[in-house]
Amino acid sequence: MANSRRPIAPAEEDVLDHLEVYLEELGDTDPVTREMAITYLAEQEIRPADARDIIEQLLLKGYLYEVGDDIRIPPRS
Repeated sequence: MANSRRPIAPAEEDVLDHLEVYLEELGDTDPVTREMAITYLAEQEIRPADARDIIEQLLLKGYLYEVGDDIRIPPRS
């Protein structure tokens, strides 16, 4: 099973790309919560309500995961 995650929509891919950039900018030292991610995505002109929904979908599909309050992105294959 090379890729067991479900496919994602273009809007979800866009949010995931933005979050990867954001997490990379912060480095490993600063955790990112959902609210921080939503604020960042709003700065990228993604409506907060849409950002919340898309983050939830990415969590359900396995493209994001949470550790405590922190959002993380597993390596993409």
